[in-house]
Amino acid sequence: MSVDKSVLMIVDDEPQNLHVLERMLRKDGYDVLAFPRGDLALKALQNVHPDLILLDIRMPGIDGYEVCRQIKGAAALNDIPVIFLSALSETSDKVRAFEVGGVDYVVKPLSEPEVLARVRTHLALRRHTLHLNELVQRRTQELSLAHHRLKVWDTAKMHWITMLAHELRTPLTGLFCVADILFTTAKQGPATNGLRDDFNASCSRIKKLIDDATMLATIDIAEDGHSTETVDLSSIAAAAQRQLRKQAGEVSFEFIREKAVDLPINAASGLLRRAVIDLCQTAGCCAPPKGLVTLRTHRTNTRALLEITTDGKPLPPDHLVTFFDVGGQQSLLRGGADYGLAPALARQIIHLFDGSLSVENGTSSGIRITASFPIL
Repeated sequence: MSVDKSVLMIVDDEPQNLHVLERMLRKDGYDVLAFPRGDLALKALQNVHPDLILLDIRMPGIDGYEVCRQIKGAAALNDIPVIFLSALSETSDKVRAFEVGGVDYVVKPLSEPEVLARVRTHLALRRHTLHLNELVQRRTQELSLAHHRLKVWDTAKMHWITMLAHELRTPLTGLFCVADILFTTAKQGPATNGLRDDFNASCSRIKKLIDDATMLATIDIAEDGHSTETVDLSSIAAAAQRQLRKQAGEVSFEFIREKAVDLPINAASGLLRRAVIDLCQTAGCCAPPKGLVTLRTHRTNTRALLEITTDGKPLPPDHLVTFFDVGGQQSLLRGGADYGLAPALARQIIHLFDGSLSVENGTSSGIRITASFPIL
């Protein structure tokens, strides 16, 4: 006997079949709704929602195929399993039944054990499916709520970073001006000049940190706020290398274009050039004194690639995992070098243009940073 009170609908134009089916199903513990015609069943389905339907094919008016087709075409009903009951035993009849949405097909004359076994099986499958759908819906709601909370927190955090960066500019500008006056009026000499050089370097670092923090917040809050165009990745890399060569430093930068072909990608040229410069300077922090950072561009069938490599020692594997995180750099190979926010900002910019970014140790020495973009 069935332990549940599932509601079953049976549709058959033969009174004897209807009576036999209703008797065997009620005996097994089900509630039964019986209808002698397809149109009556469809009308009843406007108000009831059975757990399973047993449906004859040959009926006057609307046949079983059409009844099933209308059931499966209704959003409120299409989850109800339909078992066809028919004297038609040709393969083509069975195939058509499954094509219109049936889940099973029982050939008449009916065997009570077979009918009950198939009913129990499909009711169990339906309960399992409904349970899974409920779990998925519940989990989706939980994830949606968690995403909303994270979005609110992330937006608040980025607004705070933007506000902090803005509020720092005014007092820092005053401090810089006062310090500049003091250096100007102070007694000149090697010691004063050395202090002034260190002060200027610190000022530049602070200004870049504020600019990077503002940019990082802007990208996170409004990713669609940057207009893009078709740009050549090799040209961007070459322009970045030229700008880096103008900056005096302990590391040299070299650009190698392996093939004389354009690498068209969709990006904002100024923003992408900034990201490439930041990545090169980050790589320079991992190079030894008088070391070399090399930029190479090439392509695969679908991607444009920029590889930035260094000489010197590799990084510990666990340090590579957090390489692009804010504050995630755990070691430096060159004393006094500083990543700042550059790696995190570069990653955000590259992701903005549907690119990907990775870092790994080189095959022979140093590290290799790879930026990859969809090629147009």
